[in-house]
Amino acid sequence: MNVYTELCSAIMQRVYSDMEPVEMHQWLSDQVAKLSVTKDESARLPWLDSFEVYNQLLDKRLAMSKLPPEERKILTWPWKTWNNLIDPMEPGLLAVLAGGDGVGKTIYAEVISEYWAKTGHNVVLAHFELNRAIMLDRRAARQTGIQRRRLKSGDFNPQELNKLADMNDRLPGWKGGITYLHTPSWTMDQLTDEARKLNSEGLCDVLVIDYLEKSGWSSNQLKMYRGSSFQQEANNVEIIKNFSEQTEIPTLMLAQMNKSGKTKDFGDLNRTDMRGAGEKSEKANIVILLHRESSESSVINVRIDKNTLGATGTFKQFISGADFMVGDLQQ
Repeated sequence: MNVYTELCSAIMQRVYSDMEPVEMHQWLSDQVAKLSVTKDESARLPWLDSFEVYNQLLDKRLAMSKLPPEERKILTWPWKTWNNLIDPMEPGLLAVLAGGDGVGKTIYAEVISEYWAKTGHNVVLAHFELNRAIMLDRRAARQTGIQRRRLKSGDFNPQELNKLADMNDRLPGWKGGITYLHTPSWTMDQLTDEARKLNSEGLCDVLVIDYLEKSGWSSNQLKMYRGSSFQQEANNVEIIKNFSEQTEIPTLMLAQMNKSGKTKDFGDLNRTDMRGAGEKSEKANIVILLHRESSESSVINVRIDKNTLGATGTFKQFISGADFMVGDLQQ
């Protein structure tokens, strides 16, 4: 019998007893107070037990090291420049990728998601803005080299048809996959609840959110923050971080820069230039900043501005908006 069943039984006993209303009120108040105290013994790790837990972790890492690289399911990054500074994503970590309008944040999210899917992970890519057809067109352009204008025309030559057929044969053979979650006006609670469900179905090893500022307002947020978008965003970051830590699902979240950050030179840019930066920076384990001189530029500056697991630093990459591609510059 659980605590709620026991409480219901105790209430029924008192309903048919001679208990005075004042006494009944006091008793019910006491029971509600007891229920409001969260008891989660799984949060505790006693000192002596910690050594057994750590030895189990080391044994798991040893077993993992003996597997072929393709079977380890490690969340490395698609580019050598990133892997040189940032360790693979680990359970419960939150990484924030921030940049101004038009810098290419969504392209980064798509390329990273596809790389993770190809290397054996089940990714949930939550997109608040772009619709399903656009997301799939962008994927096809990236994987075939056929520009989106041609894809939209529907009038393909034999070479293009062969490229599309190759994509349709190749991508389903990846060891992992992507669940595209179109979430316009969804609250962050709705999104994380759905991610939990997908995780229970074996479809969410890692969550990618494009992007934070597009999340809808919950009724509680409307009551508490009265239209303050910065307070709502801070609460959403808290929801995401709690979700990641509780489920051990690592999360990559895209975010906007504030007005100052959109106009600064790359050398002056840092994580305090993120919109509502305090909470995002404090909660994030990794903060990556993107800077592009203009939307026509093919060079993108990257700054690893916070990294609780390793080094920080800067480097350049190339970006192709027409192909929705990002890569390392030739050394």
